[in-house]
Amino acid sequence: FLAFLFCFIFHNANSQELEPDLLTKLAQNTSENRSIATGFFVNDSGYLVTSFHVIDGYKKIKVLVDRKRLFEASIVKTNKELDLALLKVKAITPFLYLSHSKGVPAGMDVVTIGYPQVAIQGLTPKITRGIVNSSTGLRDNKDSFQFSAEVQKGNSGGPLIGPGGTVVGVVQSKLDALKISEKTNDLTQNVNFSTKSAILLGFLDGMPNLPTTRPLQPEQPLKAISIYLELENAIVPVISDN
Repeated sequence: FLAFLFCFIFHNANSQELEPDLLTKLAQNTSENRSIATGFFVNDSGYLVTSFHVIDGYKKIKVLVDRKRLFEASIVKTNKELDLALLKVKAITPFLYLSHSKGVPAGMDVVTIGYPQVAIQGLTPKITRGIVNSSTGLRDNKDSFQFSAEVQKGNSGGPLIGPGGTVVGVVQSKLDALKISEKTNDLTQNVNFSTKSAILLGFLDGMPNLPTTRPLQPEQPLKAISIYLELENAIVPVISDN
């Protein structure tokens, strides 16, 4: 049973519906003045989470919902040190449930869904699968995990999802394999980091309509196909422009 609710979104005066050719142009129009990354809704009132660094320094932020409606997003709250941002759009939205990352063991299966390199790969959400490699992150940072599901530029801000379809982290960064190889003569592969959901829950504490949490069952089978089909509409591109 996957944690998911609300399979539709109301049309809204603050949204712009895009024709297919404009959608293609949107994906291909990437430059230094634009960032396209990933975010995910955490309740049905239009609140969504992403990484702070994907919106930092940009003047306009929009969210593409249902792959055809473009909503203006307002910034509700940010934390640069945690690399987290809370945005809001004026819409009723599908959303993801969170699980507390305290119960996440190394070796647990995870997937991430997001929008990597949209100029090349397009605006269809991409899913990758891996495991939690370590209960700590870079240099044993206790606020993050290391995980092996492949991520690329554009995955930042997306959810790290465990068995049952609940969010256990927010995709943050990956090691720069080329720079590391210059120093070590060894090419690192799939060394990625995610902010823990416990940190995200603390960041969201005190906000209205807090996201609902569900117990994590780390040893149950992870059903990637079902997770993708049931959760993809709650995971959206975040488009930042100057």
